[in-house]
Amino acid sequence: MSERAREARSGEQPLKAAALLKDLMAAHFAGVDRAAREKTAPVAWCTSVGPVELLRALGYEVFFPENHGAMLGASRLAGETMGRAHALGYSPEVCSYLTSDVGAYLAKKSPLSRHGLAGPPRADVLVYSTNQCREVRDWLEFYGREWKVPVVGVTSFRDVGEVEEHHVDAIAR
Repeated sequence: MSERAREARSGEQPLKAAALLKDLMAAHFAGVDRAAREKTAPVAWCTSVGPVELLRALGYEVFFPENHGAMLGASRLAGETMGRAHALGYSPEVCSYLTSDVGAYLAKKSPLSRHGLAGPPRADVLVYSTNQCREVRDWLEFYGREWKVPVVGVTSFRDVGEVEEHHVDAIAR
């Protein structure tokens, strides 16, 4: 059943901003893809809570892999792709964004094909912050090995009460 048919059947109306947001996201993905293909700007993958502002200030076009993971789930492709990552040794207990995305890469499938793109753009650098989860490091290290590009990140502390000088020093290093 199409999305429109489901909405009509349920009586729900799409948000007025939905079409604008869809166009905005399509333009973002196309811009990052174009930069990667035409080498007009370096491309960085940056996980959420990562230093995106620094990357943009340095001239990078930024792709957020979590967006692709969410799209894989919403488009129902995740169920088809996760097994490939599990076969590599990634546990079914880790983040489904990681396993669906790695599996999609291996299967050469992506919901970005709806926007005329083959899949996520190849990165020149992969940047993570473990502030939201530790697995993002494993995720981006997979691509670092595949593409032979640098992987850099911030490994944050867990269960910190008061932030102390040694916490700040370690993160800054």
